[in-house]
Amino acid sequence: MMLMARKRAAERRQPASKIVAVFNQKGGCGKTMTAMQVGGAIARRGFKSLVVDLDSQHTCVTWAAQAASEEPFPATVISLAGMGAKFLDQLRKLAPDYDVILLDCPPAIESPIPWAALQIADLGLIPIIPVFDNYWASKEAKELGLRAKTQNTNLQLFWLPSRMQRGKIYSECLKIIQNDDIQSFENFFSQRNSYVECQPFGITVHGLSNPAAKQEVEAVTDELLGHLGLEETAQ
Repeated sequence: MMLMARKRAAERRQPASKIVAVFNQKGGCGKTMTAMQVGGAIARRGFKSLVVDLDSQHTCVTWAAQAASEEPFPATVISLAGMGAKFLDQLRKLAPDYDVILLDCPPAIESPIPWAALQIADLGLIPIIPVFDNYWASKEAKELGLRAKTQNTNLQLFWLPSRMQRGKIYSECLKIIQNDDIQSFENFFSQRNSYVECQPFGITVHGLSNPAAKQEVEAVTDELLGHLGLEETAQ
C-alpha cells in the first residue's frame, strides 16, 4: 500500500520546473512576502518565475496588480485559490513554461492545499518568526512537511527565519530553529519597513533604496537556488 502511495506521488510529479511550497498555518510569518520577494528576485536573474497565489485573500495578485503598466512585477503572478486541491491540474499545464514556481499556501493546515502543494514540491519552505510562540505554533507545519516526505521522498524541507530582530529572545530562538531536526536556511529576513513599503507600488525591495534589504533577498535567493540546483542555469 505504501508503494502504491509513493507511485501515485511520483505520477503527480510530472512538472519539470522546480516547485517551492511556502507554507505555515501561522499567519503573519512572512509567507507572501517570501514568495513575492524571492519570486521577483529569481525573475530578475533571468529565470522564468511564477508565483501562484493559493490564499483566498489574494494578497500576491493584489500586490502585483499595483505595478505600473510599463513596468510590471518581474515574476508572473496568478491566483488558483478558488480551485482548492484541484489547482494541481492547472499547475501541470503551466509548469513547462516556467523554471521556478513558488506556491503561496493559505495559513490553514486543515486546508487540503498545503498537503497537495507538498506532494508536488521539490522544496517546502516554512517561514517562521524566531520567537517562542511562533516556534511552538509552527510545529504543525513541520509535522505536515515530515508526513509529506513519506510520500514525496525527494522533498527538501527547511525553516526560513523571518522578521528577525535584535534581542536575546530572538537570538536564542534562532539557535533552537537552527538546531532543529529539519534544516534551517542560513540566511534570513530581518524586520524591515522596506518589505511592506514596496507593496503599494507593485515592486520588490529592488525598486527601493535600501541596500540591506536587497542583500537579504539576494542571499535568501542564492541559497534557495542552490538547494534547487539552479545557481547558474538561467537562460
